[in-house]
Amino acid sequence: MLSILTKTADALFLLRLPLLAPVWTVLMLGWIAGNAEARVWGVSYGSLFINLFGFSLVVASIYVINQIEDIESDRINRKLFLLPQGIISIPAAWALAVICAAGGFAVALTQGVWMFSLFALGFVIGILYNSPPASLKNRPIGGWIANSLGHGAITFLVGWLSAKGGAGMTPELFAPGLLSSLAPAFANGAVFLATTVPDADGDRQTGKRTFCVAYGAKATAAAAAAMCALALAASFLIENRFYVMAIPAALSLWVFVNFAVTMKQEAAFHSFKWPVFLLSAFVMLYVPVYGALVLVTFLGSRLYYKLRFGIVYPTFMAK
Repeated sequence: MLSILTKTADALFLLRLPLLAPVWTVLMLGWIAGNAEARVWGVSYGSLFINLFGFSLVVASIYVINQIEDIESDRINRKLFLLPQGIISIPAAWALAVICAAGGFAVALTQGVWMFSLFALGFVIGILYNSPPASLKNRPIGGWIANSLGHGAITFLVGWLSAKGGAGMTPELFAPGLLSSLAPAFANGAVFLATTVPDADGDRQTGKRTFCVAYGAKATAAAAAAMCALALAASFLIENRFYVMAIPAALSLWVFVNFAVTMKQEAAFHSFKWPVFLLSAFVMLYVPVYGALVLVTFLGSRLYYKLRFGIVYPTFMAK
């Protein structure tokens, strides 16, 4: 019985549940921006959680594929354990990725052609990011653009379209969503650039040419700060309640600038952890149940990684 529970937990956490929380935050930001009726402590969410569940499955499948492709660099960086240590086999990981993707697209089919198209576009970008011949994760500009579009713009638009219902959607009606998606695209670009700094040594050893490997830590930190500044400026273009994005972006800009000036490793970690926390806090005002979801995910992840590997994760500490 214990073995079955352990294997089930291993499979569940191969989906990288802690990393789904930032996806949920951006998706819910899109819902808030697209819903003129959204209010603080509101309770009517429509199809928000249906689409969040389906899109989470698609993103989880991409996370599994990413780990399959990154086994060697993850081993060197000592970031993940399930695949590098052979706890889960590669065939089993592929099977899990396929099951998640199929489940996500099954949900998307019930939500109309526009939503299905967003799911499909996000999945394609994830494949291009992780897998050859494109392998955008190994290309400094390609990796940044893929993350800005996938985790930023497309994820936001899934939430935005959830607020609109998708019925009768046209390119003209979709335009405000595209304009609103610029801010989360820039914001996710900033966070992604910051994440390439701590991993640079391992990436360099395995032949990955990330932004930091190609241009250096100083230039990467400066580019991340610039992206955050652009996110702050673009937040004023968001269709409804721009301040939900603008205030966290303004506070985060100080974090990114501090990183660019000091170049401390601790500042690097803060630059890709605190912005997500700040935005999540504002999103929770409009989707209070999200707070419970994040708390369960956080505590469950802490318990799993402590019991399974003896480490404290996730954490706000610089590790």
